[in-house]
Amino acid sequence: MEHLSVNDELQDFKRKARGFGKQVLKIEKVGNGNMSAFRLFYKDPGSDITKEQFFWRHDLQKLLDLFEKEANQA
Repeated sequence: MEHLSVNDELQDFKRKARGFGKQVLKIEKVGNGNMSAFRLFYKDPGSDITKEQFFWRHDLQKLLDLFEKEANQA
């Protein structure tokens, strides 16, 4: 899927993260400038604890890979 905007990428990221069982609560853009950094708030399956993760736009796939690894270990 070709992404047309950052919002398209983030929507695709949320869909994939949900596929690994993550409950995505919110994604915020952090700072300003050329480097797109974000803060993700999410919950693991069956957990009431909200987790927070910072990531760069170009590292979206690395974060999804981590979520996939965690899902496979469960």
